[in-house]
Amino acid sequence: MKSIIMITALLISTYAATAQQFVDKKGKTHFFSATNMENIEATSNTSVSMINVENKKVVVKIPNTSFKFKDGLMEEHFNENYMESDKYKLSSLEGTIVDAVDWTKDGTYDVTVKGNLDIHGVKQERDFKVKLTIKGGAPTHASTKFDVKLADHKIKIPSLLGANISESLAIDGEYTFEKYEKK
Repeated sequence: MKSIIMITALLISTYAATAQQFVDKKGKTHFFSATNMENIEATSNTSVSMINVENKKVVVKIPNTSFKFKDGLMEEHFNENYMESDKYKLSSLEGTIVDAVDWTKDGTYDVTVKGNLDIHGVKQERDFKVKLTIKGGAPTHASTKFDVKLADHKIKIPSLLGANISESLAIDGEYTFEKYEKK
């Protein structure tokens, strides 16, 4: 919980206090990898995300240790051997919605977020397709699906485990926003 509060404070301090900001402190980020030996999947329900409607900036930060697996040993290997979560505490996306957005028109829109995906300490510029829902003049929900190649973020797969781990992960995220009110 302490890490969520710190991440939220960091996100908010990144932007001007007068900006219209919408935050989700309990976003869902999930990944899945299918292999011949076993499926690997985990979910974080503590992803912190924010949209600034004035400059269309989008930020998502996920504590790497917040991903929960069905198997405790998988979770341990994920944190110690692959993500090195003691060294790389967060994975993040920082970007900008590149499409024109009419925040006053309710509906669900396909938009592109262009930005940097930072996993395992390696930033990679990417474009992300996002479904953005606007209701009452504000973003209320966003969802996305994309793939990440482990090699692109220097995540090494030991040769002995090559058959057990896919070279890429399918990632999906669901975020529900509330207006940020400074306290």
